[in-house]
Amino acid sequence: MEIKLFHTNDIHSHLYNYLKIKNYLLHQKKRYKERMMYVDLGDHVDRSHPYTEATLGKGNIDLLNQAGCDVATLGNNEGITLEIDDLKSLYDGAGFDVVCANLLESGEREPYFEPYVIKEINGIKFGFIGLTVEFTPFYKALGWNVSDAFEWVEKCVDHLSGRVDCIVLMSHLGKYDDETIAIRFPEIDVILGSHTHHHFDKGDRVGPVLIGAAGRFGDYIGEVTLNFEGRKLVRKSARLIETDLLAHIDDPYYEYGRDLMRERVIQWNALPIPRHLYHTSRFITRLAAMIRKFTDTDVSIVHTGLIAKSFEGGTLTDYELHKVLPHPINAVRIEVTGRELKDIFRQSMRNEFRDEVVRGMGFRGDIFGSFVTDNIGYIHSKREYFVGGERVRDHGHYTIGTLDMYTFGRIFPHFKSSRKTYMMPDFLRDIVKRYSDDL
Repeated sequence: MEIKLFHTNDIHSHLYNYLKIKNYLLHQKKRYKERMMYVDLGDHVDRSHPYTEATLGKGNIDLLNQAGCDVATLGNNEGITLEIDDLKSLYDGAGFDVVCANLLESGEREPYFEPYVIKEINGIKFGFIGLTVEFTPFYKALGWNVSDAFEWVEKCVDHLSGRVDCIVLMSHLGKYDDETIAIRFPEIDVILGSHTHHHFDKGDRVGPVLIGAAGRFGDYIGEVTLNFEGRKLVRKSARLIETDLLAHIDDPYYEYGRDLMRERVIQWNALPIPRHLYHTSRFITRLAAMIRKFTDTDVSIVHTGLIAKSFEGGTLTDYELHKVLPHPINAVRIEVTGRELKDIFRQSMRNEFRDEVVRGMGFRGDIFGSFVTDNIGYIHSKREYFVGGERVRDHGHYTIGTLDMYTFGRIFPHFKSSRKTYMMPDFLRDIVKRYSDDL
């Protein structure tokens, strides 16, 4: 008997592609009837899309329902861009199982979601395990604990061995962790991978384990074919279907989200917000000040490329502000010495990233632009730095309010090892709304 597993991952609210995927999957459901299952591997939700933002992801869950999803796990975009109560209620209307073995509420010992689910097709039993990436500091700041994925794989495989005929790992861990798991746990029959946006045209093999991955943004649908003799799995293969080759579908969801968000007015007579990549503006200067105020720090630093689209002025609604600042980026409070603060400020003045096209790290713009700081000054002739009018002492202790995307080590290496407090769950646009009187 032949059974099909269709899988999607890292849609990131690219709903124009997902609507094509939905139609394709519904057609396959008619073709294969009960001999197929469809699973999603997380990061379907991305609050850079107005419909996702307006519905806090529940609109995405409705679309997964419409596509006939059977099982889903969650990615970091579901996990760390929603407040804890919003994540708990996200799947309330789901017509599918949600599995995630390694996400626990703080202080708890058992996963919040079911670690795995057993599904049966014509007498053949499948065990689906879900795992999400360990963005520990971000989860901790929201009241979650994301624990060691490998330990949970071992537990789940032990529980499922002898109870099912096929073990499928739904992984939002990334390519390299998937390969390591395949080496350590050859009992797993199929790993469906995501998070690092990789894809395998015909799947990948690590020992007996077949690994499938379908890229990002709904560019592909993954299809795994499993052949059984009786209840024994005898053959398995994978391929990708390009969504560009599927029939075009009109996408009304952007307009739905836009109209919902335009009902919420922030300011009636707001000043324009220009997009200047290589010099400052009133708004980006005010944003740096707002972040310093929000994080209660000595200084702050941001970059001009955060302004993704200009605003002409007038009625500023949630939608217009979302266009300006679409990023799922949070503020962070960082503790440094005076010497480190000087190094960081010198590095910002070099503007090494000003012309770079930035991908990932929550950034939803394009060009990085220039740095803008608040409450720190420099007298070039004396080579002296000042915070709030006082000279910076090398061995003094200072705090910086800035962006979580800077803490991964590439932009400011100092930040990777510094003591940090992530200010969750407010995004930059939430901070602007909080201090809208300062605009």
